Amino acid sequence: MAKDDQLAIIFEILGTPNDDDMSYVTDTKAIGYLKSFTHIPRLEMKEKYPGASPEAVDLLEKMLQFNPYFRVSVDEALEHPFFTRVRKPHKEQVANVQIALDFESESLDKERLRELFLETIL
Repeated sequence: MAKDDQLAIIFEILGTPNDDDMSYVTDTKAIGYLKSFTHIPRLEMKEKYPGASPEAVDLLEKMLQFNPYFRVSVDEALEHPFFTRVRKPHKEQVANVQIALDFESESLDKERLRELFLETIL
C-alpha cells in the first residue's frame, strides 16, 4: 500500500476495519483489499484532541465510522449535545425539493475535482 493511498490515510485515524466494519462491503476484491492492510488500532480522539470537550469527542467518534450503517446520521448529529449552545432550530429551514449540485452528474476525474475545488475556494 502506498502511504498516500486514501484508505491508508483514513485508517491512520479510524484504524483498520474489523469484520463488523466491513459487513456492508459485498465485493470480494474490495474485501480482500481491505484485509490486506496491516492492523492499525483506532486513534483515541480524546488523546488526539486533548483540549476538545467530551461532547466534541463523542460527536467526532460517532461521525468517523468506516461502516456507514454505524455512522451517525445528519439529523442525529444536529441533535447531538455538541450543538446545543449554537443551534437555533426555529431559524432552520428544510428544503421543499431535493438539492442537486451541478457536478453530481459529471464524471469526476482528478483534474475536474481540482477545478471544482479552486472554483469553490475562489
